[in-house]
Amino acid sequence: EGDPEQVTPPVRFGEHKRVPAPEALRSEDFRPSPSPAFTQRRALFADPEEMKKKVREALAKPEYNVHDFYHKTGVWQAIATHPIFENLTLGVISFNAVWMAVDTDHNTASTLLQALPVFQIVEHGFCTFFTFEWFCRFMSFKRKRDGLKDAWFVFDSLLVGLMVMETWIMTIVLISIGGGGGGGALGNTAILRLFRLLRLSRMMRMLRSMPELMILIKGMLSAVKSVFFVMCLLVIFTYVFSIALTQLAADSEMGALLFGSVSASMYTLLVYGTFLDSLGYIWDEISAESVPCLIVFFVFVLLAALTVLNMLIGVLCEVVSGVALKEREEMQVAFVNNQLQSIVNDLDENGDNKIAKDEFMRILEQPAAVRALKEVGVDPIGIVDFADFIFDESEEDAEAMSL
Repeated sequence: EGDPEQVTPPVRFGEHKRVPAPEALRSEDFRPSPSPAFTQRRALFADPEEMKKKVREALAKPEYNVHDFYHKTGVWQAIATHPIFENLTLGVISFNAVWMAVDTDHNTASTLLQALPVFQIVEHGFCTFFTFEWFCRFMSFKRKRDGLKDAWFVFDSLLVGLMVMETWIMTIVLISIGGGGGGGALGNTAILRLFRLLRLSRMMRMLRSMPELMILIKGMLSAVKSVFFVMCLLVIFTYVFSIALTQLAADSEMGALLFGSVSASMYTLLVYGTFLDSLGYIWDEISAESVPCLIVFFVFVLLAALTVLNMLIGVLCEVVSGVALKEREEMQVAFVNNQLQSIVNDLDENGDNKIAKDEFMRILEQPAAVRALKEVGVDPIGIVDFADFIFDESEEDAEAMSL
């Protein structure tokens, strides 16, 4: 019945009829769709430019400079950042350190009021200059609380506060209570002279103008761990040999004098065997009574003074060399950055903080830029050859690079 064309033919036993699946039920539709996180990861690694951008941001470590917190214009910031004022401050700090030796040797007064006029004038001059220098730096901050972010400014604030208290406040207090005599509740003001030693710490500021000294200090700090373990090895050697010498030198006059106990033996080995102080004297004293003690002492000298301490010197030299290499690279990068930054700013005609190919080529025409690149081993001619590669015109946004 019905239309014969629509009659389904019979299917024999053992045969399978293949019926095409509806288009809505294709197998492709049953495949699991990727999760958003998986899609995001694939997109992340599929975009090399995004990866390069993140790597550059990770490597671009900004250099700290307190001048970034200062006003861009104004009298106070102009004074605080002027090279002449900075050099004058370093000169006054150096003179203050030298004057402290003169004051210690020749000023016997317990208070400033009792001192000779020359000492009073110099002290008031130092206090006035350092207070003015601190005030200039304080007024230069755009936000005054940013001064707490600079460790040097906080440290100088403490020193200036102590200096003002000692020079001016204590002088006013002594005058108000009846002169600068030695009696009274504030008669023991000589203890305030100890605070003058803190002024010597201002010499640390000179390290910023002497990179070589800063390299040595950073090298010593980096070698603290290695030096500690070398010292531990030296202490172990000293302890073991002190026990041996204490037992070998027992019941002898030499033993009672030099190796009477383990602690006395360690002191003897440290002073005479490690620092090699009066080695001939101790050598004669031991050899006159005990040859075995002399042999043990000789072995200790070979291990401690000639091996361990020379090992320590080698460790320090190696660490300082590594730190010096790193510091030189950073100084070279900073030098090139300072040299090129002003040139790039002048050539950035549209002020969009991006550099186009023609601007880039004009930079290489500047003698100062070429010399700065040669200082760090960069071939300016090679950069010209790679200019087309750096500014790939096939990309839409490659006509300019961010500065």
